[in-house]
Amino acid sequence: MDSGSQGLPVRMIRQHLREIPAFELPAPFSLRWFRPGDEGVWTRIQRESDTLQPIPDRLFEQQFGKDPRELGSRICFVLDGSGAEIGTSAAWFGPDEAWQGWGRIHWVAMVPAMQGRGLAKPLMTVICRRMAELGHERAYLTTSTARVPAIRLYLKFGFAPDERTEEDTRAWASIRTQLG
Repeated sequence: MDSGSQGLPVRMIRQHLREIPAFELPAPFSLRWFRPGDEGVWTRIQRESDTLQPIPDRLFEQQFGKDPRELGSRICFVLDGSGAEIGTSAAWFGPDEAWQGWGRIHWVAMVPAMQGRGLAKPLMTVICRRMAELGHERAYLTTSTARVPAIRLYLKFGFAPDERTEEDTRAWASIRTQLG
């Protein structure tokens, strides 16, 4: 990720998965977990909702692999009243030894027409609870300085800035200015 329109990369952490904020999904919306063949659904939602970076065809497999058990227990979709998938997120896990045991909020997306309706909050509730159910005791996520509305959401869910380097500190200073 470069420092152009995509912003600077930042990381947020939640030291525990207790006391998750509880938000209920309003009617007529519902949730469902990944089923075989949903790779294209996930890709469509990401492409519709992400204006900051390209979403290549193979991104799903690169990010999540192919294990149907993992996919089915960790990737969730938000459905509208007609049953169409309009949002997604994953209760994933750290990709390397440095994050072993950590849960990871991964690839949160809501199609533009449904953004700003409070649907990401119930999705975050479900994803955070799922990580705890799967044995994760703490969680992290990565995002960018260009995604201030998402950062506001993550702060409401108890995620805090992870400032390990001078670059992290500069990036978070920029975000704090944008947050007011």
